[in-house]
Amino acid sequence: MSTSHDASHDASVDTATRSRRRSVLPDPATALDLGFVLLLSGLALSGFATSFTGIGFLVVGLLGTVIGIAVAHASRALRWPLIAPVLILAVLFFLLGGPLCLRSVGDTAFLPGGSTLGKLADQAIFGWKDLLTTLPPVDGDGPLLVLPWLLGLVAGLVGTVLSGLGFRRSWLSALLPVLGLTAVLVAVILLGVRHPQSVLVQGSAFAAAALGWLAIRARRASASVRGGSSGWGRVALGAGLVLLASALAMPASALVTGDDDEGRAVVRTWVEPPFDIGRYPSPLAGFRKYIDLGSAEDPANVFDKTLFTVEGGAGLRIRIAAMDTYDGLVWGASNDALPGAADDSFQRVSSTIDNPVKGKKVTAEVTIGEGYDGVWLPTIGALQGVDFGLGDPTTKAETFRYNLATSTAVVPSGLRRGDTYSFTAVQPDDELTPETLGSSSLTGLAPGTGFLKEPAADWSEKATTPMGRVLAIAAHLKSEGKYSDGVVKAEQIYHPGHNIQRLSDGFIGAQQMVGNDEQYAAVMALLANEVGVPARVVLGAVVPDDGVVTGEQVQAWVELRASDGSWRTLPTEEFMSTEKPSEQLPETDTPMSGTVVPPPAPIPPPSDAGDQSDADLKERKATKEDEDEKSIAERLPAWVLVVVKYVGGPLLLVVALLGAIIGLKLLRRRRRRTASVVSARFVGAWRELVDHARDLGQPVPLGPTVTRREQSGSIGTESAPSLARRADSFVFGPTAPQAEAAATYWESVDAERRTMSASVGRRRRLLAAISLASLRRGTATVSPTSIGATTPASDEPAAPARAGRLSRLPRLPRVPALPRVSKRPRGGKRRSS
Repeated sequence: MSTSHDASHDASVDTATRSRRRSVLPDPATALDLGFVLLLSGLALSGFATSFTGIGFLVVGLLGTVIGIAVAHASRALRWPLIAPVLILAVLFFLLGGPLCLRSVGDTAFLPGGSTLGKLADQAIFGWKDLLTTLPPVDGDGPLLVLPWLLGLVAGLVGTVLSGLGFRRSWLSALLPVLGLTAVLVAVILLGVRHPQSVLVQGSAFAAAALGWLAIRARRASASVRGGSSGWGRVALGAGLVLLASALAMPASALVTGDDDEGRAVVRTWVEPPFDIGRYPSPLAGFRKYIDLGSAEDPANVFDKTLFTVEGGAGLRIRIAAMDTYDGLVWGASNDALPGAADDSFQRVSSTIDNPVKGKKVTAEVTIGEGYDGVWLPTIGALQGVDFGLGDPTTKAETFRYNLATSTAVVPSGLRRGDTYSFTAVQPDDELTPETLGSSSLTGLAPGTGFLKEPAADWSEKATTPMGRVLAIAAHLKSEGKYSDGVVKAEQIYHPGHNIQRLSDGFIGAQQMVGNDEQYAAVMALLANEVGVPARVVLGAVVPDDGVVTGEQVQAWVELRASDGSWRTLPTEEFMSTEKPSEQLPETDTPMSGTVVPPPAPIPPPSDAGDQSDADLKERKATKEDEDEKSIAERLPAWVLVVVKYVGGPLLLVVALLGAIIGLKLLRRRRRRTASVVSARFVGAWRELVDHARDLGQPVPLGPTVTRREQSGSIGTESAPSLARRADSFVFGPTAPQAEAAATYWESVDAERRTMSASVGRRRRLLAAISLASLRRGTATVSPTSIGATTPASDEPAAPARAGRLSRLPRLPRVPALPRVSKRPRGGKRRSS
């Protein structure tokens, strides 16, 4: 009877077990938890709305969440370990990531190929960096979709796993899954932009759903605590959990809403885009390739060559680059030139650029001509979007960078003849009037520009406002300056460049201010900064009616920052003259008074003058060297000279002796390691170990009757006996050892030497390096004929040792008790034959 009962009981247990394992469908409570996981994950991922275009990111993220929930729940129902859903989701990430995020179905039968797997892995590791360094919003169908896809998988996995965990403390079981999904929300916020699209959805809706789920789980958990508690107890516990959740929600709400003016705290604020614009030379420095050379020839000159053709935008200014920093040598483009400007850096952008500017909308298509070759992308106004056509558009789109503050674009892969691209932009109102108020946020002046203070004050003394002073300086430059490209022979004294020396002595301080667009624009921008108005230099051209821009149309103008943050154009013709300089410079020297001019001093004959000059030069040089030595000696204290005189010599001698000891040891070590006979290398390696032990102060026995095994016992390290046996086996083996085995043995000896050195203090190691113990041979020196099983002390090869032992074989019959030797215990010490 009992047997049948047990059988029925086992059958029922087995049936229950099988049914429980097969019950993959969630019960009502679990289904509610999974629904909240999906809801909170969707609300968290919606924070990417301002980072991506379209809703593709949300679709991909929610699909990843559903897959993560399904895999995690099925693994829990089937009682699989936690590593199982992690591995399954990792495989699905690579298997489905290609068609969902990269629009690639793989190379073979819908399986992802090597390029797809590499791209997915790269975006999984560095996608956050690409997102933070890309100007939002990014393309909603590009490779950056890998990030929401991965976050969706993680959110589904984390939420489902944490919601199924049970703890002895009910409040912990209720709170953990909410905290896990809140962490996903915080990650989305930190990777987003400073101003969210909807604070209501991302803040209030998430907080309400999280608090509701927390209350449900808290009530469910508290109902089973110790068989249930009183109604008042459950109410108090639920109220406490709700208050705790509210306290936790406050920091998240602060992160979501942030300050109305400054925006919320995001990682993008502190991450500097990894793009160094300073590695590209300033386009203003090469301005002379756009000038007219006349009859001269220069392959780099593009005066009459087509740079690019613009369809649309006739009459507007197209800029090649804006240069906002002066370092004393050139005006160049830079990152973070403006204090406090968050967008003053060259960032990665997508086909659509969030660049809100009021003005006239412009649509243009540009074709690069034969005369243009560089990285700077010509654009008009504030760029809104760009689409690359011919000429490797994929590479250009991936490497394209844009600076919102300077409206400057760069393509690091370079532009070539025949490349095409189209863009949409907004041409803002950049007219400059005397009533325009200049900005008060100044940039730092370059060192060495102090020569501008006096002319800036003199040329604008009648103006009353900063912008009025700028216009007064521009008028003075135009009226007093002259124009020259330095091509005509009489004008070749006017060199190119806009460094401080060229602008000071060669322009402002010269008898005539002569230069071209390069010098005028550079000095005009510096003078504007000097009087308190931020300025920058722009290189570009005015698009002609036919749209063909040649080198002749290229010019440099200045942009000034107004009080409202906008930049106003100061045209080139407002501060640059077109009048040629006079060939005869005005006389400024005062003539000498009187009618008799004294004759010049007589010049000695060339030979005498030359000899006298050489002798005088040598004498003056020797006198100067003596004076320099005396001046140095006079400046030093007396005790320093005494120390150098009486201590420096002996100290150098001691250093030389110590260096000689170390050098001798290194030379000996090299000789041992590179012995011509391979067996001698083993002997030398062991001898090196013995010498190192002696230098460290260990009493290692030496002599013709001491074996390597006896010495290994005195060395006292664990590996020394095995090293001694290895040396004996190679030296006395039946075959000649190989060089590779000797090298391996030396490595083992070196490792043992390092172990021995590490076991003593630093002072002992320093004394061992200069110790003479291993250099004193004395009784340690043995003849080559005594090598063998008897001694490891010689550095000679093993062959002579065997020969010596054979020469002593006639003495063997004198041994009286050979059988007694055979009864010696195993492992006993061997004695010399």
